[in-house]
Amino acid sequence: MKENKAAAGLGGGDCFAILKLSFAELRIATDNLTTADRDGIRRALEAVAMRAGQMAAYLDERAGGNSCGDQGHKSAVKALNRAGRMIWRRVFGYNAYHDITF
Repeated sequence: MKENKAAAGLGGGDCFAILKLSFAELRIATDNLTTADRDGIRRALEAVAMRAGQMAAYLDERAGGNSCGDQGHKSAVKALNRAGRMIWRRVFGYNAYHDITF
């Protein structure tokens, strides 16, 4: 049996291993995964995408996006939650979103 090099490291839901694959390798890599492994990777990738989008929105407010200077923590948290709602609902199609406060 030919070894599936693209799938090496994907078992157990390692989302960072799958990010290193090219799109051409994706089908080969996921063919031998269990449904549970695929679901685990999907959920982990959603979490990474969600967190990255929220952090980018927060940092945009703090870094002076639109040449307005640092808008402060309170405004940045509002932007973080606005981005989170948009990603959660529009990108992933989920209904409920719970704002983050800190």
